[in-house]
Amino acid sequence: MIIYKYGKDVFEPQKSAYTNQEATTKLSASETKILQFLIDNSGEIISREKLLEIGWPDKVVVPNSLNVAIANLRKAFKSKNEIIITIKGAGFTIANNTFIQQQFQPEVIIDNEQHHAEQLQPADNHNDTNAAGTETDNTKVQLKNNAFPTMAKIGYSVCLTVMLAWVMLWASSWQSPPCVTVNNQKICGNIELLNLQKLPQNLSGKNTVYIDTTGKMYEKI
Repeated sequence: MIIYKYGKDVFEPQKSAYTNQEATTKLSASETKILQFLIDNSGEIISREKLLEIGWPDKVVVPNSLNVAIANLRKAFKSKNEIIITIKGAGFTIANNTFIQQQFQPEVIIDNEQHHAEQLQPADNHNDTNAAGTETDNTKVQLKNNAFPTMAKIGYSVCLTVMLAWVMLWASSWQSPPCVTVNNQKICGNIELLNLQKLPQNLSGKNTVYIDTTGKMYEKI
């Protein structure tokens, strides 16, 4: 099972759900496909045509359907509605390192008590009652002791998962400024102000272009 985390927000594609601190929003199939595609291609500007194809495969829909889907997603984000950034005349994008992907697999836990109980057979059907009682007591003690290593392994696995998630979230908080890639040119900063028509034509592609708060672009050498 794959989930995506942004701070304390969680996007679960398999459940078509986006959860923030306030509530869980049920997404449509099209909204789920669009959001997951944007996340999986973070840093890339995705055209409206491509998102229409992703959200409604093999269907003909009006272009406004995409506007509605994006608006609904931003409602689900609540105060973080800037997650999906509109690039005028080009499409939409989600900045690099916005979401962290996590994959969970159900752990297979062997029931030691049942496993040992099935293997235990009377050693001698002719033993007297006292011998049988002693053997039963010893078996219970053995099964009880075997349960402790299993619980310890489960506890260790849970603690390790929580610590790893915390470290990843902490590391992602330092990923700034947001960046996108246009024609192999990396652009960072206030990318919501990016205007592709004003993008300098003499860029080398080797250096990063930064956009300041006024929308001015400059190449860092």
